Amino acid sequence: MSVYIGNYKELREQWGIFIEKYKVYQTENTRFVERSYDDPTITLVDQCLYDICMTIEADCLLKNNWLLENVCIIKGGKFAVYRFEGYINEIFQAFQGLFSVWLPESGYEMDERYGLDIYQFIDCERDYVVMDMCLPIK
Repeated sequence: MSVYIGNYKELREQWGIFIEKYKVYQTENTRFVERSYDDPTITLVDQCLYDICMTIEADCLLKNNWLLENVCIIKGGKFAVYRFEGYINEIFQAFQGLFSVWLPESGYEMDERYGLDIYQFIDCERDYVVMDMCLPIK
């Protein structure tokens, strides 16, 4: 897990750095996850806080104790999950639809946990992704 403060537009570059740095821990089962703390429509554009994460095998910690500093367990719970398939420049619009249209009409409320984006497929050359947008709800 790596914590960043900056513009969400910098995510592509930060993901590249993260994936390269931790590539030795990646397996065919690895999933990449973003945990966002701020709404970019109300937070200063260069002050958004987010975590870049990846799933690891349980025995990974036994190989390198230094990795313990960078590991956390993200607690589960009830989430509304929206499968997004499209281009990176369309993600913001999809989020706005979830928050502005779906959530108010759903009867659910946002929970105090943080939202997650779980990447299922990434095509960096085309800037195309398949991801699950997970909103914590109650």
